[in-house]
Formats: sequence, structure tokens, C-alpha cells
Amino acid sequence: MRTLLLLQGTIWGVAVALFPSAVIEGTRHATLTRGAELGADRIAVAADPTAPAGGGLRPGDVVRVRTALEREGIPVIAAGGLRVVRLLGGASGEGGALVEADPETPRARGLELAAGRWLRAGDERDVCVVEAGTAQPAGGALRLGDTLAVAGRTLRIVGITVRQDATRRATNDLGFDVTHPMYAKLGRMLLLALGIPRLEDAWKRSDAVVYVPLSGDGALDWIQLRAPPPEVKRAAGLAAETLLAQGRSPLVLHPLVLPLLLGEEIDRFDAVRAALFLACLVMGAVVMANLGLLTVLQRGHEIAVRRVEGATRGRIAVQFLLEGLVLTVLGCVLGGVLAMGLAALRVAFEPVTGFAWIFPWEDAWLVLIVALVIGCSAALLPAWRASRMQPVQGLAEEGR
Repeated sequence: MRTLLLLQGTIWGVAVALFPSAVIEGTRHATLTRGAELGADRIAVAADPTAPAGGGLRPGDVVRVRTALEREGIPVIAAGGLRVVRLLGGASGEGGALVEADPETPRARGLELAAGRWLRAGDERDVCVVEAGTAQPAGGALRLGDTLAVAGRTLRIVGITVRQDATRRATNDLGFDVTHPMYAKLGRMLLLALGIPRLEDAWKRSDAVVYVPLSGDGALDWIQLRAPPPEVKRAAGLAAETLLAQGRSPLVLHPLVLPLLLGEEIDRFDAVRAALFLACLVMGAVVMANLGLLTVLQRGHEIAVRRVEGATRGRIAVQFLLEGLVLTVLGCVLGGVLAMGLAALRVAFEPVTGFAWIFPWEDAWLVLIVALVIGCSAALLPAWRASRMQPVQGLAEEGR
């Protein structure tokens, strides 16, 4: 029990220092290395359904937004517009959709080709690119050159996309895992509280969308963009400004949480985390010093015997310093285990796709060094008190 009390400050100090780092660094690493898979590089723009008439998107807006972003030094991976012609498999669109789209639109949605080619400028209206989950009326696998009857149109397949995995199919434009229990309970209410209207976009996660060439100059339902994950937040803001300047009423959707963890704002949290870490260690040092002094008094006989056997004051002091060092290291280990457990628990309850944790080795070494310095400092007073104890005093107290 005494050892546990000695370790409390160190354990909680290390946990406070490493737990946030584990989640922040893990999520940053996942976002930067798997951004396309997690949807961290995508921006979707829709006309605000609550806005007055006349604020819809136009095909020319795609070029305007791309130009505005590139002018500000933001590389655009892909950009395209689309118009939903027909939802398939019910009003929710869970069975897919037939959409008219620019040639770059599928790539702007993060899709990759498994076979064939993308749509091209000048393509006839009877060609299509299909997502891998599109159902064939006659059954069987999709093949290039096959014809597909959709919404009264007969289309020839010129491209087939790579099948989307479960993670991508579950992630919406705001970066949330729509299948996560926490999203079902809290996510939707949070979005409504933020003033983000609910859009019927289940077709985007169906893996069963059929793309045909965009026709005419009618209004677009969506503009899709891709930019490097660290630039997504700034790109979304510039896209909104550009469209507002054209008299549009855009609703810009992008992952809400991941850009925050990639930005410099999160670094300001380091000061708070460092203060909590030091406060816990100082508190632990005070406890360790006081209990250490009590331990010296309780171990007076042991100290006296060692002195009688020839141990010098220096050796006695080193013994207590080493004990303080061992206790500090043990506290750091237990604190690290507690921090990683909290990080894993935090990630498990997070409905944002891409949340992950890793062991923050760089921070861990820094925390260990600081903890050892403070722990050894706390052991100095008991070590000095033990080294100054006279053998006669220790034996006399044992006799009483």
C-alpha cells in the first residue's frame, strides 16, 4: 500500500502526459498515411436545401473553385460536379444511384479503377463507369463492354471501379462512421446542433453508383473535391467563399475532427498537458519525500545494522536514491500502461473514422527523463536523513 501511494503521482503524471499524445499522434499518422482510404482528403459541396431558390450549383463553379484553390497554393488532386438522375433501390439511395458526372468526379470521390477507363470529354451518353457493387440484372460479374439497363436507359460499361472496403462504405462526408453506435446515439444530434441539415446521401456509400457523362448546363447537386489532408480545412473555407461570391448557397462538408488534429491549434494543448504532467509529478514528489522520511524512521534498525557492518553514509544514501529511482521507473511503466489503455478505450468510443493510437516514443523518453529527475530529487531528502542517522539511535529506537 505504501508503494502504491508512492507511485500515484508518477503513474497519473505519466498517463496524463502520454494518453493525449498517443491518440493525437496515432490519428495524425493514420490520416497522413491513409488519408485517401479514410476520406480525410475529400470535400463535398451541396446546395443548401434550406436556402432560397437560385442558390444552386452550376457546372462552371467546379472550375472557379479549382482555380481559387490553386491560386492560394492548395493542390487539387481532383475536382468534379455531379447531378443525381435517379436513386436506385429506394428513396434513401441505399441501392445506389444513376448520376451524370464530370470525367474527374469518380476520382474526386476517392475511387480507383479496377478495369477499363474513366469517362472522357466528348463521350457518348450511352457509356458509363460503374462502381464494383452495381448489380447486374441478369446476375453474374460486371465486365467491360456489357450493357446495363438503368432507369430506362441502356448503357455500355467502359470502366469498373475497385470495390470499396467496409471502412470507406461506412464513412460519410463529415468523416463519421455511420455504423458506429456512438454516432447513432450522439452524432446526428450533434450535427443538428451545429446547424448541419441531414442530407439523403446513402447512395454515396452504396458502392453501386453508375456514372454517365454530364449533359447540358443545368444545376449540379454536388461538387466533389480532393486536396491533401493538411489543407482540407483551408480548402473548404476557400471553396465556400468562392461560391458565396457567385451568389450560391453552398453547404460544404468535410471531415470535422481530423483537420483539427493536423492543424497548429492542437499544439497549444501541449502547454496544458505539460502543466498537468508536472503538477502530478510534483505532487507525487511531495508524497514520495514525506513517505520516504517515514520509511527512514521505520527502517532505523536496518540502517543501524548496515552502519555497524561497515556501510558508509554514502552507501546508505545511494541505497535510498536507488530505491527512489526504481520506484520512479516502476511508476513510469505503470503510467505508460494506463495511458495506452485509456488511449485504446478512447479510440473504441470515437465514431470518427481514422481515430487511432500509437505509442509516442519521443514523448515517452522525455517524460521518463523528467520523471527520473523529479523522482531522484524527491528521494534526496530521505537519503540524506538516512545517511545522517546514527547507529545508536536506530538500535535504541528498535529496543523501544
